[in-house]
Amino acid sequence: MKRILSAVALSLCVAFASNADDRFTFEKYPASAVSNKALAKVDWSSSKALAGQWRIKESIEGTVGKKADFAGHFVVATYGCGTGCQATVFVDVNDGKLYKAPMQFPSESDALAPANVGVAHRQNSNAIFMSDLRYYKAGSPDMMQNDGVVLWNEKAKKFELIAKSKPFLVKMD
Repeated sequence: MKRILSAVALSLCVAFASNADDRFTFEKYPASAVSNKALAKVDWSSSKALAGQWRIKESIEGTVGKKADFAGHFVVATYGCGTGCQATVFVDVNDGKLYKAPMQFPSESDALAPANVGVAHRQNSNAIFMSDLRYYKAGSPDMMQNDGVVLWNEKAKKFELIAKSKPFLVKMD
């Protein structure tokens, strides 16, 4: 009986592994180069909207001294923007410029990237797995979440959302 259960468990593991969505992996979107330098200074003139908000500014200033952890030359900075709200900005270690993320926050459990085993971004890849949350309906604590795959386009110097999941309910008890 023990052998039968072991064989069934092994078969299920193989079946699930073969069905894993591998369209979006870090290896498919390599960074062209990886910088080893640390962020020296944030260029606040690149985003006047963020520069005027002291709480956000304080969070982003915390990235000074850190080395790139995404797309070869960005430090990922996530900050609070109100009760239950998060937002993300990318700081270029080469010039300190700020780039607003196209989605709210990096997501280690992205529905589109089960093959990435709980990692949202890597230093040597232009892919980052992100999520957005919105209230389900007025007065409800529950949220609707969308997961997405975002790529840094080095030539165009912009982020591109290449895939987005259907919204799914997140119960907030």
